[in-house]
Amino acid sequence: MRGLWGRVWQRRTPLVVLMAVVGVAGAVLVTRDSGGGHLAANRAQLRKACDGTLPYRDLERLVRDERPGELRQHGTMLAPGQESRSLLDCSLSWGDGHGVTVHAEALVSDVPEAVETRDLLEPAGGRGTFVAPGTTGQYGKRGTWLVADCQGGLGGRVRPTTDLYVTARVTDGTDGGTDGTDGGADGTDGADSADGPTARNGKPDRATALLGFRTAVHVANALTKAQHCGSGPLTTPSAVLDTDETHGAPGRDLRKCAWIDGSSLPGVASGSWTTLGDLQESTGLSACSGEWDAQQNAGERPRPKQWQVTEVEAASWSGILGRSAYDSYAREGHVPGWGAQGDKRPSEAGSATDADSGVRREDRVSSYTGRPQLALWARSVCGGRTTYHRVAVLPEIRLEDGETAVIGGKDRARLSTVAQTVLDRYLDADDGWPASAKCRATKVLGEVEQWH
Repeated sequence: MRGLWGRVWQRRTPLVVLMAVVGVAGAVLVTRDSGGGHLAANRAQLRKACDGTLPYRDLERLVRDERPGELRQHGTMLAPGQESRSLLDCSLSWGDGHGVTVHAEALVSDVPEAVETRDLLEPAGGRGTFVAPGTTGQYGKRGTWLVADCQGGLGGRVRPTTDLYVTARVTDGTDGGTDGTDGGADGTDGADSADGPTARNGKPDRATALLGFRTAVHVANALTKAQHCGSGPLTTPSAVLDTDETHGAPGRDLRKCAWIDGSSLPGVASGSWTTLGDLQESTGLSACSGEWDAQQNAGERPRPKQWQVTEVEAASWSGILGRSAYDSYAREGHVPGWGAQGDKRPSEAGSATDADSGVRREDRVSSYTGRPQLALWARSVCGGRTTYHRVAVLPEIRLEDGETAVIGGKDRARLSTVAQTVLDRYLDADDGWPASAKCRATKVLGEVEQWH
């Protein structure tokens, strides 16, 4: 009998094993259904969301399985008759801080970003951020932003425009967010104290910045194609550059800024100069600065004299960027026609004028006026678009807190001469941005004394 039962058990063993496997598989399926099972549906949703403008291959890895994706979207691309200033506002979240938010609008007013010279040279206030060469934009507080051309015109709600503004914020659960959809319909995210997702060391995350740029470019290209803009697509970036000077000093000694040379630029302090340029490689804007290098010149050159030029800046902005930059400086009273020069009144700091020649003999500069500089503005047509240029010369000035320095007429005239020389050199430099943009029909607009 024992042998018979043994043979029976051997025949039943495969059936028992099969039933056990089926039981385990069933348990797995039940567990999965109770805790997720939404991956396929969420991926299908990603393909169609935001009018199909999102880069599926780039964002696929962010899709979660645990719960259904949450989609919020509106804009004139989705509902052409809808009253909205936006072409597209869209956010998609999968929970646990995984999500994407995009915003696109046809600009009929200024670019909602800081684009003054220092903002281009020292993005994020010098704390470091990222740019994608060839793309006009930066990685900032709302993730990535960019500006694209639509030569054929975009359908805005107020009036037609040729300028498209896009932001993209991508979160992967590493920035402390809860759902990745903290962006508002107006493109704000309520996180003014942060620059978006950050790595553990507090720096903005490079991979997230690249993903943001790729998403923004993909959305911009989809929209310009749908709007029949007549403009070519933007190149999807494959890498981003860290603008923080502590990381290998990017932006130093760029070829486009080589025209700033202390040995050949008349009127500036002689010796070694260090140059810095923006890294965007944009057809719509550019910036350069140069500074007399105290460390390299130590023991070789005497310290520059008071009011001698030890720093220069030059920047250009085309189209909507030009208007935005000019308006930004105008709000500070730093464009030609404002302040003491515009209304012909003596400056509040105090000045004296030669009654016969009408030339100011001296002016007083307070230590509280920031970095004193003389700026010169000009306007050109570059690449077929109205372009503003601004150059500035910054003199050596040694003041303690509360002190006041006096600039005489000869020093003031010298600054004016150097500013004009800097503008000429910048516009004529073979490797400079104005030459590459084929700028023509330049008109000098006037000077601004930024020390009042």
